[in-house]
Amino acid sequence: MTPVLSIQHASLVYPNGNGGLLALDNLSFDVAPGEFVCVIGPSGCGKSSMLKLFSGLRRPTEGQIIFEGEPLVHPRRRIGVVFQKANLMPWRTVLQNITLPLELERVPGEAAMSRARELVELVGLAGFENARPRDLSGGMEQRVAIARALVHRPDVLLLDEPFGSLDALTRERMHLELLRIWDRYRKTVIMVTHSISEAILLADRVIVLTARPGRLRADLPIRLPRPRTLEQVFTPEFGALVTQVRAAIE
Repeated sequence: MTPVLSIQHASLVYPNGNGGLLALDNLSFDVAPGEFVCVIGPSGCGKSSMLKLFSGLRRPTEGQIIFEGEPLVHPRRRIGVVFQKANLMPWRTVLQNITLPLELERVPGEAAMSRARELVELVGLAGFENARPRDLSGGMEQRVAIARALVHRPDVLLLDEPFGSLDALTRERMHLELLRIWDRYRKTVIMVTHSISEAILLADRVIVLTARPGRLRADLPIRLPRPRTLEQVFTPEFGALVTQVRAAIE
């Protein structure tokens, strides 16, 4: 299957006045259409930097990013991004935050609102359309951020530790919500996480990076049956995968 995204021999150096800081070194892997890939590794290994390359927000110092057969040199509307913080505009309602990307694209108002209402239903926020961020929990804010990233119907969704600041129970609920949304649309997803169990529960593949500079340590298939459930976390198969990923990280 032809990859939708590829990172090919990519290195990234941040200028620091002292020869530069090498964040990623000769990193290569492909992502197939509709695949859910989680990327994990030690803190500071370049996971978020890698997502910036995939989003087109940064260009690699060496190597290249390929999106649907062409070099990716700038952000593309068909690649949506959800950051660690929801970054909602506090003076806008849920619907208005979701429609913001469409407003910037000059999509007619009624068409934008119709699409936003559909996503409000999808992410489980019906009844909160006119709420402002101050009235939402952390999990609800992240749902709005995911809806905002999906509103222009991207082919690829990049997630940068979107649940890292949530409590354990809310995080579990968001795992199930994300799996439900992914199963509905089957977007290509690349998600950065620090959690081994989160990566295994969600992903088709887990990419493990080394400590900085980030290099490919392991590319592990996750062959747990879908649809995934929280009960799978307690199975021997899940435990064996946790051990395998942890060994790759260490």
